[in-house]
Amino acid sequence: MSHDLAQLLQLLESGLIVSCQAPADSTLNQPAIIAAIAESVVAQNAVAVRIDTPERVTAVRERISAPILGIWKQPISGSEIYITPTFAHACALATAGADLIAIDATLRDRPEPLETFIQKIHQELDTPVVADIDSLESAIAAAEAGADILATTLYGFTAATKGATSPGFDLLTQITEKLNLPVFCEGRVSSPELARQAIDLGAHAVVVGTAITGIEAQTQAFNTAIRRKIPSLLIEHDSDYHFALFTQEHPSYRNYVRSKLRQYNTENTSENGFFEQGALRGLPIEIFLLDDRDKVKAGLVGLTRWNWLLIETLWVEESIRQHGFGSRLMDLAEQEAKQRGCTEALLDTFSFQAKEFYEKLGYEMFAQVDDYPSGYSFFQLKKNL
Repeated sequence: MSHDLAQLLQLLESGLIVSCQAPADSTLNQPAIIAAIAESVVAQNAVAVRIDTPERVTAVRERISAPILGIWKQPISGSEIYITPTFAHACALATAGADLIAIDATLRDRPEPLETFIQKIHQELDTPVVADIDSLESAIAAAEAGADILATTLYGFTAATKGATSPGFDLLTQITEKLNLPVFCEGRVSSPELARQAIDLGAHAVVVGTAITGIEAQTQAFNTAIRRKIPSLLIEHDSDYHFALFTQEHPSYRNYVRSKLRQYNTENTSENGFFEQGALRGLPIEIFLLDDRDKVKAGLVGLTRWNWLLIETLWVEESIRQHGFGSRLMDLAEQEAKQRGCTEALLDTFSFQAKEFYEKLGYEMFAQVDDYPSGYSFFQLKKNL
């Protein structure tokens, strides 16, 4: 099994695994349709698919040669465990053609001990186990029980993690720092940007479901957005106009107002082009301190716009502070900004942050706002480069 696992991990590394499922009452929830969806995503370079039930695994296996991560959602009496809860379920998935088997490995009461369960899958089915977990504690327990791969699938979906917001990037980071096992990031990875972020945070692969294959859910979301009228408070009105106060974001109105201001700015500075789209957006400047596993230990995020370096964020991991890394990041950013033609630098900070640090680097405060927030002060500083 170890040889097969090594090959699988190599194939799956930094790849997209698509969860091809449909709600139980959906007209799409048919083996042939699920198999067609699986075939279509593999044709677009998905490295594997996650498939529910042996029947659908069999149908998918007939159409693709890519790895199948098999699961079987089966509620059982006396336990909250429902993803491949027993060895009989795992055996059926392996027989149907699953290359990996995902199991619920949370710390909830289970039909049989986790270590025994995983050993039986290894020994009798010769199949790697993906442990769907919800916390660092369950990840550690799954690793100790012999799981081959961890997945953040159940983060936010158990009583112990209720209210947690997926994707579980904090959990992903904790696991990759403490355990030497590959991790799949799964759960509400709703955009390509979030998928890329998961890989950058150390995920071995990313599992995406609804954002790709959830046709009904996506249709409902679009319909809700189109039909929903954001509530407002009528302040004043006459026969022609009315003032409306919104306490929720109104993206379309807000973006319209911003676009009209940008248009005005562009028209009135057309000779120097300061407010043309590219100039207004600026050029990103992002510098990070990485360890030998490409984990971020410190970073500076900002941009250069016109002749200015704008520093938005500077952060250094607490364990390596006072080693000069923050100063070096600032120096590197200023060097790059000067090469881009910048002559000034601008940043802001709060009284509980790093005002003195920036002043030691030559930045001078030019604005201060007290009690912002209450009990603290807000400062703006600049430096001639």
